[in-house]
Amino acid sequence: MFGGSEAILAALASLGDPTTIMLMVGGITLGIIIGILPGLGPPIAITIALPFTFYMDAVPSIILLLSIYSAAVYGGSISAIAVGIPGTGAAIATVIDGHAMFKKGRGGEALGLSLTGSIIGGIFSVICLAFIAPLLAQIAIKFGPREFLAISIFGLVVVVRVAGENLWKGLAIGGVGIFLTTWGLDEVNGTERYTFGSYHLYEGIPFVAFLVGVFALSEVMMNAETALRKVDFDKSSLSVKLPGMKTLAKLKGTIMRSSLLGTVIGIIPGEGAAVGAFFAYSEAKRRSKNPEAFGTGEPEGVIAPETANNATVGGALVPTLTLGVPGSPAAAVLLGAFLIQGLAPGPRLFAERPDLMYSIFIGLLIINVLMIFIGLIAIRFAAQLIKVPTSVIVPSVVLLCFVGVFSVSNSLFSVGVMIASGFLGYTIRKLGYSIAPLSIGFVLGPILELSLRQSVQISDGSVFEFFASPIALGIYGVLALTILWGPIRARVKKPMEGVDDA
Repeated sequence: MFGGSEAILAALASLGDPTTIMLMVGGITLGIIIGILPGLGPPIAITIALPFTFYMDAVPSIILLLSIYSAAVYGGSISAIAVGIPGTGAAIATVIDGHAMFKKGRGGEALGLSLTGSIIGGIFSVICLAFIAPLLAQIAIKFGPREFLAISIFGLVVVVRVAGENLWKGLAIGGVGIFLTTWGLDEVNGTERYTFGSYHLYEGIPFVAFLVGVFALSEVMMNAETALRKVDFDKSSLSVKLPGMKTLAKLKGTIMRSSLLGTVIGIIPGEGAAVGAFFAYSEAKRRSKNPEAFGTGEPEGVIAPETANNATVGGALVPTLTLGVPGSPAAAVLLGAFLIQGLAPGPRLFAERPDLMYSIFIGLLIINVLMIFIGLIAIRFAAQLIKVPTSVIVPSVVLLCFVGVFSVSNSLFSVGVMIASGFLGYTIRKLGYSIAPLSIGFVLGPILELSLRQSVQISDGSVFEFFASPIALGIYGVLALTILWGPIRARVKKPMEGVDDA
């Protein structure tokens, strides 16, 4: 056990503070609302709230963002079931059977399954996080510049590989993110880099303004283009029917399997909630005795993706907390919250702030329990939320972005950076690329540059010394396997198909 009982008691005291409790309840409510609204999602939800944590202490600010993160992943399922429009990417798989159940008059049953699955998946992943993260942190404490260089490259390449179809184009977008982190004064020798004579850029591009622009502003620009359409559905089906013990016992295999799949996929950098949900759905269908029933309103088709997507939350925090490498875009924004607090996620944080780590573990458990009650209440008002038109959502989010960014710095320069970043993110999206490599590159850039420079100094300029570390060599080996596995499998499979056809 790290930190000892004093750290646990300090964590419980922080979580018991009335302000922290209010932020937790408010964060869950806000997360569910944003999750229900189609087009928004966890990264945007956290990004909008990020500037408002600037003046908070570490525990309440992180708990607020975790509440929003967990609840937003769940909230997307409500609109997915009710109107067939996923509130988030994580709920796309839920549409298939969830909306089919709703149209058959079994909406309350589907909503109950999604809420129950989300809670179980979330709690399971938190327990895994609490066991895995300290163990991994003990290993990571031995990491030096070469190992951090390897893990940074690994995180960036894996995110790029998952986010886009073309590895090189994704790397180019990630490279733009890394390049932007080089702006400002060089921390080693004080040299000006891309400051263009402006003292505003001496400390580099403002972190919060950049992320708010890339995630939130670019998203509302995209949403502003979509045609307004009338959403209509039977509101009487929005009454939750929680599954009984008999139903849960029948679905226990699917629940446990989806919880494990979601947690493992969440740990892998770049995979995220949507991948976890689809993977669990496919696995549930594959193992089902009635796979042909999937797509027509099968309860397993609802509980499997919803359990898995919330299980990715705890999984994504494993690399974020132990290595400082975000497992998803939402975790990248969360990493920004640590940096705002002057904290550097990584193995040393477990030794320096054990109370914060326990606050995160225990806080996530409480968040998932509270989601049961707040989720039941929120569903009653979901009909009104789903019908909120884009013409109201877009200006409201834009206003929050402007107020949030200006309140952090009292600087119109930061607002200008947010607008410019918003157009950059919008352009990347319009070109058909994901903004995930850009944001991950921007977050990992400083770590990558520092570890690269230190590695060069240690190795006296020899690139081969980068691979002298067994841990770094192992990370590069896994990375190579990750990249080459797809082509190798396709090459092996092709001749086998030829044999079968013959």
